[in-house]
Amino acid sequence: MLERKALQELAGYDGDNQVLTVYAATDMGREPKEAAILAVRNCLKELGDALPTAEAERVQHYLDYEYDWQARGLALFGAGDGLWRAIPLPAPVPTAAYYTEAPYIRQLADIADRFAEYVVALVDRTALRLFTVRSGAVHAETEALGERLKRHRQGGWAAARYQRHEDNLALHNLKQAVEAIRTYCEEIDCRRLMLAGSADVLPQLKDLLPTALHDRVIGEFPADMESSPAEILSRSTTVLDDIAEREDRRLVREAVTAASKGEAGVTGLADTLYALHAGRVRLLLVDEDYAAAGYACGHCGYVGAEHSPACPFCGAEDMAPVPDAVNRALLKSVLSGADVNVVRGDEDMYRAGHIAALLRY
Repeated sequence: MLERKALQELAGYDGDNQVLTVYAATDMGREPKEAAILAVRNCLKELGDALPTAEAERVQHYLDYEYDWQARGLALFGAGDGLWRAIPLPAPVPTAAYYTEAPYIRQLADIADRFAEYVVALVDRTALRLFTVRSGAVHAETEALGERLKRHRQGGWAAARYQRHEDNLALHNLKQAVEAIRTYCEEIDCRRLMLAGSADVLPQLKDLLPTALHDRVIGEFPADMESSPAEILSRSTTVLDDIAEREDRRLVREAVTAASKGEAGVTGLADTLYALHAGRVRLLLVDEDYAAAGYACGHCGYVGAEHSPACPFCGAEDMAPVPDAVNRALLKSVLSGADVNVVRGDEDMYRAGHIAALLRY
């Protein structure tokens, strides 16, 4: 299962050995197991003699005897006795292998962004169901019931009075539902909330949400209370797919605008790397295909886009080339607690230098 903790542990790797990173497409609905294993073997061969035989054999053994082939993708990280991590992925990834000074986490960060945990709150006038969705699956479900309600169908003055009673009871139930949602989201530290229900209930529910909860709402969709977890997963995933691209575009424009005004945003590799090392980045935005070399300080770890005689942070004259400054930026972001968005096909991102960030201050 892919969790942020796994990313943080990988980003914190400080061993002496280089790291073998393998991403494997393991969706058995697309190709047979034998073809997937062959693709991994070919990628390992392309790394040449620099890759220790023991690392390649460990990957081969895991695929042959330990992996259950249930997930659609797989990420493997190995570095001698100091690191071995196998992470099933909820989405297919292109098969690839890297042998680098640190875990290569671009694909992992992308999937962690796309499949980050969220909660679906399914509400009607009498009940609440909460679904926790993580890594492309429903992992928990909770249910709460209010007082039983039904529409009164008789006419006249008495009926109108009874109907007001029912409406007041429904409002009471919705307020209880909001409180239950708030408590649940606080307990699991939910950052993203999706609302589901009927067209007449959802507007009332949104009006009752406190600001802190309202700000976490990422979307909504119609559903009835009898919906199965599989139906909730399918409908919420469709909503996520629809909003993800729009949200990325909005964030890129926000970063570009902030940078142009000298506010809480930066664009381009040099400024983004500098802000990362200063601990100012709250959200890193990276073009999915962007790669660039850089220079790293052997004393304080600062990574810069261009060579300089001395580190601009600590002054040490120990700046050495690194082949992938972008992966270093991703690692630094994860370690610092910043969010990461991998952006696809955005012209503003391209013009901004393929990388940007929104800052904490």
